[in-house]
Amino acid sequence: MQKKIELIQKLADAKKIINELLQDEEFDYFSIQKKTETDAKLARFGSTQATTIYVSSILKHARVLNPRRTLHFLSNNFLDEQTPGEYDGAVFLLTNNDIGPNLFNYIDFYRRNENSIFIVWDWDPQHWTYMSCMLAMHCDFFISSASENAYMFSHFNPYVLGPVLGGVNQWTRKFLLENIPLLMAERSNEPMGEHAFYADFPKRNRAIQTITRKHPGVGFSDGKYTAMSDLENLQKWAGYKVHWIMPVLCGVPVRVHNAMITGGIPVVPSFYKNIPEIVGLGDVPLYYDTIDLVEPTRINALAVKKFDEAGENGLIERICSSIKHNHIDRRIEDIFVLLEDKLDQTKNDTREYTLGYFRQ
Repeated sequence: MQKKIELIQKLADAKKIINELLQDEEFDYFSIQKKTETDAKLARFGSTQATTIYVSSILKHARVLNPRRTLHFLSNNFLDEQTPGEYDGAVFLLTNNDIGPNLFNYIDFYRRNENSIFIVWDWDPQHWTYMSCMLAMHCDFFISSASENAYMFSHFNPYVLGPVLGGVNQWTRKFLLENIPLLMAERSNEPMGEHAFYADFPKRNRAIQTITRKHPGVGFSDGKYTAMSDLENLQKWAGYKVHWIMPVLCGVPVRVHNAMITGGIPVVPSFYKNIPEIVGLGDVPLYYDTIDLVEPTRINALAVKKFDEAGENGLIERICSSIKHNHIDRRIEDIFVLLEDKLDQTKNDTREYTLGYFRQ
């Protein structure tokens, strides 16, 4: 019991430190300055519509849902290739993963392009705190992929939008539909669950290692998937009925949506039932408790049974629903709708918000 009390006290102390830091009046001054600067940029921008959009190469499988928008895909080295004035009047949609290795190059790029709008979509808001706060401070609109830490991010940017969850980015919707026969083929009853290893999260690593003893398909990735073709990746995902999800902290990783869009049943941690980010998953996932990690065979068998009993109709429904609601195309359109709503509010000085939390 004493050990538990000590851990609780350490958690309380850590939370108190964060709360005290956020009381600093420097944040008040910065928020006013940031809003003044952004509003001046939006006035120069003039338009309340996002039509010409530059997106990162990470989003290469994205396609527009609204025909009045045009996507231009940036090269991997776009931060080093700019011609002065080239992007005047443009909208940028970048992710933290594009910027991470070249943060200060990006900050310089952002400052030099004072007549362009920058949206940063943060895919790792739970655990990459330094990067998240730096990016929130150095963009015009900051969008988190989770509701967690929204209050903290608001100290670095008055224009925090969303959240907009991660979406399937491995394949285009057209490619998925062209390969429906592959998705309808026979599958293994053994689960899939290759995860990246993160030394900073030993609890997650222990959980993965524990399941590996009973189900070797759940383990740490060797990274070879990055060299696979789109078809090879799809074949791999479509080869399994069940997908174990071992998140970093409270995040809902894209692999949840990859599992569903390829027709599988995701097995996710039980605390997911208490977060709003799962609203679009319906009744498809099964939820595991910590004790299930020790004996994962039972819940895996339940997931296989659910897959089998839903049959071909259930498989098709999962695929089609995910293509409609959880693909990257849907997500980036949500981002542009949020942006245009905010541009209109700023222009007309309105303070209402009517879009709701999730638009699924």
